[in-house]
Amino acid sequence: MSKISVLPPSGFRDFTPEESAARNFLIERISEIYLSHGFQAIAMPFLENLATLEGKGGGAGNEKLIFKVLKRGEALTRSLEAGAANLADMGMRFDLTLPLARYYSRFKQQLPKPFKVFQIGPVWRADSPQKGRYREFYQCDVDILGSREIGAEADCMAAILKVFSSLQVENVELHLNDRRLLAALKDSDLSEAQWAEALVTLDKLDKVERAGVEEELTAKFGRVPEGIRLVLDGASLEKLMTIESESVSSLKSLVEVLTAAIPGAKVQFNPSLVRGQDYYTGTIFELRHPDLSGSLGGGGRYNRLLEVFGGEEVPAFGGSIGFERLFLLLQEKADKLNVSSTPHVFLPLFSAEMRAPLMKLALEMRAAGLRVDIYPDAAKLKNQFKYADDRKIPYTVIIGGDELASGVVKLKSMAERSEEAVPVNELVHRLVQLSLKSK
Repeated sequence: MSKISVLPPSGFRDFTPEESAARNFLIERISEIYLSHGFQAIAMPFLENLATLEGKGGGAGNEKLIFKVLKRGEALTRSLEAGAANLADMGMRFDLTLPLARYYSRFKQQLPKPFKVFQIGPVWRADSPQKGRYREFYQCDVDILGSREIGAEADCMAAILKVFSSLQVENVELHLNDRRLLAALKDSDLSEAQWAEALVTLDKLDKVERAGVEEELTAKFGRVPEGIRLVLDGASLEKLMTIESESVSSLKSLVEVLTAAIPGAKVQFNPSLVRGQDYYTGTIFELRHPDLSGSLGGGGRYNRLLEVFGGEEVPAFGGSIGFERLFLLLQEKADKLNVSSTPHVFLPLFSAEMRAPLMKLALEMRAAGLRVDIYPDAAKLKNQFKYADDRKIPYTVIIGGDELASGVVKLKSMAERSEEAVPVNELVHRLVQLSLKSK
């Protein structure tokens, strides 16, 4: 009988306790910042109906990446007997924006207007895994629904930039563009489908450079479309203003607001930025870092996405931090994620009779903010101390029947291999002192 592999599926990961602690710390930090900017948290299911995910709001590219879920029970049996082509009725969400549009359409009468919301959670895409790109990964979204003015853009991007500055991640660049400007640059003899194809090529500029873009466009269209040539030639905002004044004016205002409101922010207009989602209708942005080949996040305005669910147009803007790439960046700078899940103190169990007193003592310690680990079995002390050493728990409290009777326990420093006698009624205070001192 062959062994079953202990590895997770390709594109999925296991996390060590240290990695999990660091990831939880990062999620908490991002949540705190989003809350401080007035965004409120919501949660939605990991699964969505296929009709939701395969609607026009999902985008053709993402539809191909859906992890589909088979029908169950009698429904699956009937479909199999009928020879149905589609045996799935649900899928795992591939982003958080499309489910948010469904959520808002359902609850819009109950929600404040505008609705400022954030979500942090996993999404799934049946993509080809590579460094920093997985089939299961986290997104950290902020969105404002019901606001038409650039205050929504500024608020979302300011919150995202604050995350990076709070983590001391330097040299993050925020690139801005507008889908309305890109649409206005279309050559009149190109169809919408051809122009979309041309923009996909333009979006590769930072990877293949100008020569690569021109070569690919010439192969497809026999020439470089004039609108894209303007971008490649570095057309000024003033020049582009004559082509699409509303979007360019909006971009200029955004650059001014963000650079004034966020000291040190590196914000720039980038007319070659396209972004892949079909549902963007206005401002788009992307976050880049010199140490990463891909983006650190991005987003844009999606004023018409909610129409997919039969509602009226609702102006909306949102953005997301690429959690996995940010985590990777911070891991490579080890001091940025120096987070531990190690308990402060260990309580060995001398006998089964000591279990209740230890639980009571641990309760007091935990109330004071200490992390306390009680050994679950009354095993040999040698094994219990080895456990504490393996976990690198800094302090061990020796308390057996004699110590309980005398009211004095032994407090051992595992690193220094020293011990001191401490009255039980002073133990919590002493441990708090030591844990604060070690920070």
